[in-house]
Parts: sequence; C-alpha cells; structure tokens
Amino acid sequence: MNKAKLNKVIGDGNIVIPLYILKYFKKFDLTMEEFIFLMYLYNRQDNLDFNPDKISLDLNIDIMEVMGYVAVLTDKGYLKLEVKKTENNILEEVIDLSSFYERISMLLINNDKEEKEDNNILFYIEKELGRPMSSIEIKIVNEWKNNNISDELIKKALSIALNDGVYSLKYIDKILVDWVTRGYKSVSDIEKNKEMVKEIDENAPDIVDWDWLDDEEEYIVN
Repeated sequence: MNKAKLNKVIGDGNIVIPLYILKYFKKFDLTMEEFIFLMYLYNRQDNLDFNPDKISLDLNIDIMEVMGYVAVLTDKGYLKLEVKKTENNILEEVIDLSSFYERISMLLINNDKEEKEDNNILFYIEKELGRPMSSIEIKIVNEWKNNNISDELIKKALSIALNDGVYSLKYIDKILVDWVTRGYKSVSDIEKNKEMVKEIDENAPDIVDWDWLDDEEEYIVN
C-alpha cells in the first residue's frame, strides 16, 4: 500500500484509530501500512467475513496485497483465519482478531500497573516524610524514575536520610547519584559495600534548615 493510497484511505474517513490503540503503535512491531490494514479490520468489528474483493476495493489495493497483509499479520500473531458454518450450513472464512484484543488488553493492564507503581513511590515518600511533597520534589522523584532508579534504591536512600534526621530530597538525591555512579542497582549491592554508606555520611554537605515550602529554585538532577 503506497503512501498516496494510505493517505486516501485515512482521508476518506474509512478508518478510525482510537487513541488508546495509537499510543501503543511502537510496541506492535508493525509497519504503518500493516497497522492501517489491521485498523481497517478492527473498524469492521462484527462484519469480519474474509472477503478479499471487498477489502481490495475499500483500501484501493490489489488482492495480492490483501493476501500479503493477511499473511504478515497472521505470522505476527495479530489475526487468524477460521472456517465457520453459517445458519444455512454454508462454510465461510472469517477473520478472528481475538489475539489482537488480548495484546491490547495486556498492554493496558501493564501500563496501568506501571502508573500505579510510579504513584505508589510518591505516596510512600510522602508517608515517610510525614508531609506532602512540593512540585520541585515531585520533579526530583520523576527524574529518578526517568533514570531507571528502582523503588528499592529510593526507599533505601530515604531510610538512610531519615535515620540521619534529614528530610531533604536533595540529600537523598546525593545518595542516589553516588550509588548510580558506583554502579549499584539494588540494596544487595549496597550491603556488599557497607563502608560506602559511611563514606556518604562523612562527605555529605552541611545540613541547612531548608524551607521546602518556599524553595522555588530550579533543581536539576544529574
């Protein structure tokens, strides 16, 4: 399906792509043309009898292209062709998209789980600090997550800071940066190098009475 045909199909309004599907496009391992073909089938919903002539006409492509897309999507596990018997005992070939629906469901479930995990660490920190975090502090935590620092390490660094009587996320960030620099990815890595914790305490900056409510300075995480 060349670009001109693809644009015409979309421009004619023959295909509607839900945002919740579009956001996962990069995870589908499909070319744009294969994805559009799949979305065409998705838009047909219950009318999924396999009619190559109609598909060819709707998408302005030849039947060989239709068969090619069906073969690719079948190989990649997005659809199946099945033979079913109608009420008149006539055998007909239909397209089964149940495997595609299962993939979408799993992506939505995993995404929801990841969002909950991200939110959980924020709730955990606020609970341990005994106060809500400022917008600057939330940005700091988000930077930790963006840099793939695990919740396990964040909780450990928080525990060390609180044991030292420090409630500053900047202090916790110093600990995490040091661990990342040393290549530590888990608490077990830290336990193997307990002397590192003492070194952090000795080299930690002087603790000031930080007014977290009024601190509006920009803070950039290394």
